[in-house]
Amino acid sequence: MYCRTLKIRNIKFRTFVLSLLLTFPLILNAENPYTPAESLQIKEACINLGTRYAYYLDTNQPGMIASLFDDHGSFQGTTGKYSGRENINLAFSRRPKNRRTIHIVTNHIVDIQSRNMVEVISNFATYRTEEATGIASLKDQPVRVGRYTDECVRLEDEWLFQSRTMEEIFGVSR
Repeated sequence: MYCRTLKIRNIKFRTFVLSLLLTFPLILNAENPYTPAESLQIKEACINLGTRYAYYLDTNQPGMIASLFDDHGSFQGTTGKYSGRENINLAFSRRPKNRRTIHIVTNHIVDIQSRNMVEVISNFATYRTEEATGIASLKDQPVRVGRYTDECVRLEDEWLFQSRTMEEIFGVSR
C-alpha cells in the first residue's frame, strides 16, 4: 500500500512539474502579447525607425528627425537633452550645413516590453567631414562610436521614439 501511494504521489508530482515546465516559457514572455509574426513586424518597424533617423541626420533633415518622435518625445546626446518635437527640431537645425556624415547602426537588440512599448539597443559609428563636396579622408575616422538606447511607443498604427539616448563610448577630438 505504501509503494502504491508513493507511486501515485510521484506521478502527481511529475505531472505538476511537467505542467510548470510547459507554462514557464509563457510566464517569462507574458509581457509580449504578440504572435511571432506580429513580433517580427514590430521589431522591423522599430529598427527601421532608427535607420530613418540615421538617414535624416546624414541628409540634414531636422524636421524629419523630429517627426520620428512622439509629441513629448526626448533625445539625449552629448550636447544635452531635448524634449518635444519642436525642441528636437531646433537642436538638430543647429548642425553645420556643410557637415556631411554617415551613420552606421548595427547589433540591434529589440525587446518588446508590452503592447505599446519596445526597447531597442544598438551600436553606431559616425563618419564625418566638414568638406561640403568631394571624397573625404578616412584619417581619424570614425569620429564617434557608441550606443543608442531607444524606447519606442505605438501610437495608433505607427511606432515612434518616446526617447532616444545616445551614449558616446569612443570619440575623436576635433
